[in-house]
Amino acid sequence: MSYPVQRFSTPQAASEALARLLAERLSAGGRAVLGGGNTPLAAYRAFGRADILWNRVQLIASDERCLPEGHLERNDVQIAKAIGTTVLPYTLHSFPAELGPERSAEASEGLVESLLPFDVVTLGLGEDAHTASLWPHVDLGSERLVLPVHGAPKPPPERVSLSPKALSRTQLVVYLVTGASKREALARFLDGEDVPPSRIRAPEVLVFADEAAYPDRV
Repeated sequence: MSYPVQRFSTPQAASEALARLLAERLSAGGRAVLGGGNTPLAAYRAFGRADILWNRVQLIASDERCLPEGHLERNDVQIAKAIGTTVLPYTLHSFPAELGPERSAEASEGLVESLLPFDVVTLGLGEDAHTASLWPHVDLGSERLVLPVHGAPKPPPERVSLSPKALSRTQLVVYLVTGASKREALARFLDGEDVPPSRIRAPEVLVFADEAAYPDRV
């Protein structure tokens, strides 16, 4: 399956495009998944300046690190800080990841079910072609909506993640991919390899890539 790739001159341009898309899709409110990590934070900062009906917006991270509540490296903390406090109240749902992978996944299943279907899902792509906290050793065929993750190659090793089943319950998935280190992973995904993002299916899938990440063979 091939996906349209929008090519941007810089990471900032790609981030601003993602912010505009989020604002457009959530202008009257809605439910969205926001990918974690450092790459999308510039997009979330720009999104936080959008004039939308924030009081009708519900957000949840794609995955969470099993760290204490309020830890600065948790995705929910980083997302909230990026969006900022100047907007009207919005809802940012959190995984109770401080409970550990199994208990957090079990406790979050009902919450995620209540949010489905999502209006938009944003994700990143790792150098090894993982997305969210979905690596090949995770049960990607699980019927669960939230998965416990052990042995993640990147610290911390214990995490909780939305499953491919949950992430596929959306109208639109957008991948933000920047940096030369992601070029080969993006090529593998676009070539149709059985990498974790290939398990996520939606009516509309877009890739926003900067020049450095854009594969030569696209």
